[in-house]
Amino acid sequence: MEKRLYKILNELHIGYQKIEHDKFPNCEISGSFYEDNDMGLDCKNIFMRDRRGKRHYLIIILSKKTIDIPKLAIELGENKKMGFASEDRLYKFLGLKPGSVTPFALINKSSKDVNVVLDKDILAHKYIHFHPLRNTATLKITTNDFRKFLDKYSQNKLIYLDFE
Repeated sequence: MEKRLYKILNELHIGYQKIEHDKFPNCEISGSFYEDNDMGLDCKNIFMRDRRGKRHYLIIILSKKTIDIPKLAIELGENKKMGFASEDRLYKFLGLKPGSVTPFALINKSSKDVNVVLDKDILAHKYIHFHPLRNTATLKITTNDFRKFLDKYSQNKLIYLDFE
């Protein structure tokens, strides 16, 4: 599937810088690696579901921010008891394992029912990085190219929100 991602990026004329590294299943473990290697903006990618598991959301926010789930739920028109999706749901909808959540998984046909929620502050930065469907490498791309990717592959709703 990773080869398919590179093919898609090339077809969209999205340039990228790839760097291999140790396993980084979360932002805390990566420490200052991305900053030290000039990889651009560091984000958290969180997969959530509504209270009943009918709707799913890929939340992309700056790594230094936190999610107030009840507030997010209200903004999305969901019950305040929305929560994190299970490992099984993550695999079913994005084809990923925990620790590898990335918006690049939107290339999967199974992601067609996933709503994408993007922190508006991300758009103010020039570069951003994400795992290429595995957490032992990272791709740096421009934020404009990321928007181009989202326009093509966020098959359901693309929601821009302000996070604190």
